[in-house]
Amino acid sequence: MSSFFLNADGVFIKLVLAAMFAFLGSEFIAIFPIFINYEKTKENVLKHIVPIWEITGTMIVFFVVELELIYSSLTPIASYLFIPVVGLFVLLLVLRNASIIYAEFIWKKVDSKPLYMFYAVTTFLMVVGFVTAIAILMTGLGIHLVLKPLDASYINYLPILGSGVYWVFLIGALFISFGMSQVFYRTVKNTSYVPLATIIIGLILDSYAYLEIAHIDKVSVAAYLAVPIILTLIIPVMYMMKSTTEYASYKPLWFTLMTFAMLSLELPVTKIAGGAFPVNAFASPNSMLAFNFYLSILGGIFYLLLMLLYAYLYSSGKIMPKVSTAKTKVEDKAVKEN
Repeated sequence: MSSFFLNADGVFIKLVLAAMFAFLGSEFIAIFPIFINYEKTKENVLKHIVPIWEITGTMIVFFVVELELIYSSLTPIASYLFIPVVGLFVLLLVLRNASIIYAEFIWKKVDSKPLYMFYAVTTFLMVVGFVTAIAILMTGLGIHLVLKPLDASYINYLPILGSGVYWVFLIGALFISFGMSQVFYRTVKNTSYVPLATIIIGLILDSYAYLEIAHIDKVSVAAYLAVPIILTLIIPVMYMMKSTTEYASYKPLWFTLMTFAMLSLELPVTKIAGGAFPVNAFASPNSMLAFNFYLSILGGIFYLLLMLLYAYLYSSGKIMPKVSTAKTKVEDKAVKEN
């Protein structure tokens, strides 16, 4: 029975991480329209990020709690190793939250553009820092682990920063993000091939980097890679088709596709630190795993209900978007002025 709880909790924390990445990613890609054409795209961008930034913060906390409950032995090790990254991440999170709160609720009579630009930069750096930490944890590059005393452990960041694969991964992620931002925030006409082209380039780069970083059998992982590639390509292809272009930018659908795309990348990962340690070696006692299993079911139900409510409110009283030849006023303005 203990293996059931461990396996079930292992899948759930990967699902939480995938959802967190999807939410954080939707804010991460906002940096492109905010910096490139803020005045023409701000209505479309702010319509999304203003209500969603709090949900993103909740998902981050959700992931940290799940990590502590499921892999309690890993948490103190990761805490000592990633003290600089965690400290910087928390600082950026506070600055990010403060900037968007001031921009939206306090400085109504002051130009909010600099605050939103600052928000975009801090969110961008948060994601880069988090991805860097994940890359180090998976590859083991630069990790100096000392169990006694644990506080003597540290990470040398030069090996990962000097790794070509790491930079290939980041560049690929930027290509995908740029293409996704054009679809997600509808900053280009749906007849444009740019989103599809940039996303394809990014997928090629990131697929190569993933095969190098994940330390998974390259033959069996091909099947896992096919799923996120297909799910990711569905979005720009739908955007280019007149009958489905509205759905491509429908936020709940985008979150669903990106969550399962990320989950399919995470599922085959069972070892960390360059394959040196099985993740389950850091598992919590069975009592904690059982408690977390039932708690996760309850939390998952509430999460789904909140997502349905978000879909309902975002679509002005409809669960699915109204599909017609005419765009919504906000989307029309953003597209036509480009």
